[in-house]
Amino acid sequence: MVPSYMHGVIDMVDARKVKDMVAKKSSQFMGSMAGAGKMPPHKHCRICHEAIPVKADPRVCKNQECIDQNEKDEKNQKTVRIAMFVFFGIFAVPYILVLVSRIIG
Repeated sequence: MVPSYMHGVIDMVDARKVKDMVAKKSSQFMGSMAGAGKMPPHKHCRICHEAIPVKADPRVCKNQECIDQNEKDEKNQKTVRIAMFVFFGIFAVPYILVLVSRIIG
C-alpha cells in the first residue's frame, strides 16, 4: 500500500527517461575523457613534479637538485624506519618478557 502523499512522486518518475538521461550523460563524460587521453603515459618527479618517463627509477628527473633531495629524503626515511623499530623493540621486549615469565613461572 502506497501512502497518499507518495502518489504524485511515483507518477513523476519515468524510469525510461531517467535511464536515457544517465546513458546520455555517461557517454558525454566518456567522450570528454577520450579527448584527454592524448598525453603519453608518464610519471612525475617526486621533488619538482616535472613529467618523467614511466620507467624512471628512482622517480626523479635528471635535475641534480632533485637527485640530491631524493637521496636526502631516502636517507631520512631509512633513519626514521630504524628508529621506529628500535622504539617498538624498547616497548615490546619487556612486555614479551613479562608474558613469557608468567607462562613459565
